[in-house]
Amino acid sequence: MKTTVIVPVWNGRRYLERCFTALLAQRTWAGEAPELIAVDNASTDGGADFIAARFPTVRLLRNRTNQGFAGGCNRGLEAANGELLILLNQDTQVQPGWLNALHAAAADPTAGAIGCKILYPDARTIQHAGATLEWPLGLAHHIGAGELDQGQWDALREAEFVTGAALAIRKEVLAQVGPFDEGFWPGYFEDADLCLRIRQAGWRILYAPQAVLLHQESTSVRDAARRAYYYQCGRLRLLLKHLEPERWLEEFIAVEQENLPKFVRGQEGFALQLAYSTIMMAAPTLLVDVWRADPETIVQIVDALRTFYRLSIEETNRLHAERLAATTPAWRTVSEAPARPQERLRLPLLSDFTFTSKVRGIGPLVESFRRVWYNVAARWGNQHLRLQQDSINAELAEELALLRQQFDLMLAENARLAATIAQMQQEKT
Repeated sequence: MKTTVIVPVWNGRRYLERCFTALLAQRTWAGEAPELIAVDNASTDGGADFIAARFPTVRLLRNRTNQGFAGGCNRGLEAANGELLILLNQDTQVQPGWLNALHAAAADPTAGAIGCKILYPDARTIQHAGATLEWPLGLAHHIGAGELDQGQWDALREAEFVTGAALAIRKEVLAQVGPFDEGFWPGYFEDADLCLRIRQAGWRILYAPQAVLLHQESTSVRDAARRAYYYQCGRLRLLLKHLEPERWLEEFIAVEQENLPKFVRGQEGFALQLAYSTIMMAAPTLLVDVWRADPETIVQIVDALRTFYRLSIEETNRLHAERLAATTPAWRTVSEAPARPQERLRLPLLSDFTFTSKVRGIGPLVESFRRVWYNVAARWGNQHLRLQQDSINAELAEELALLRQQFDLMLAENARLAATIAQMQQEKT
């Protein structure tokens, strides 16, 4: 069985030497080397040029823009010549026998996709031994994560889904179910979506424990808040595609609302707000395309997302108020605080002190001396605090601008949705 290994690359220059060196050492039992394809997603760290110079036998495809994990994989899948197509993250290092173990698992004619045992770089701690989804929330859980590898997950078995960090797919299966959904941009849950579609088509998802590799994990998106936003967007998109609208209305809404405070207090408040607003705009199209949902159902689900958006803001504000109260000096009272954030922002946060003196005769001299001493001893510290406050204000302004942009997009999408629903109702009658 001819094999193609596809590695989507984005600003991972420091990992590429180990990744491709390990791949070039892989052979099948018949002595065949896999076809290797690297798909560069417009990297800016010189990674593509490094591959071209250091690994000339690797086919290098260059995208002009970052098409995300799904887009990068799809470009490679389109160019692949193999019958067994393997997707592999750039920050991995496959271990000896990895390719043969995947071929052995692929000998099962019912296997549509195959995952690997993935260890952390210490080569002792399990990162992934298959995965499950928690319904109806859609949270992903990696089996064995954080456990010391002592052979407890060494049995070949069926899995609900396996991670795209190392995923083998039959070419005929891909032709049947279609490629990765590039709406999961830049990543998260596109692998679960594909595995669920493969299972729905009647194929099995297998976990092959003898196919071992090391993985750094989450190196493409280092900012925790941004990673949380992408994760939440992926989770909600997956649910729109694979949770029936009836279950959305009867099960998901209540469970999501119950868990929302926990999500927010897990430092995902702002990420959730943006994710709800983003998915609110994608929901009507997905509900029509996947479920042929009627206008009333679409409106109910979009209204639920709008409610979650509002609740996430309220819970975030409560959390901030609690933290502020915990750090407020004892002599402060609630009545002293401004009634609205806008009033507080209008107040001068830091300003120079005006020195005066009522001492007769030498008052002006005392004032002058105090100003000179202040300039020497305190003004630079005060100025430093002002610069810090300016920086904080700038960050808050950026967040407010982003929220305003999201709100404008929501208004435009609401208008488009209303027009679409009206048209569907006309067609229905």
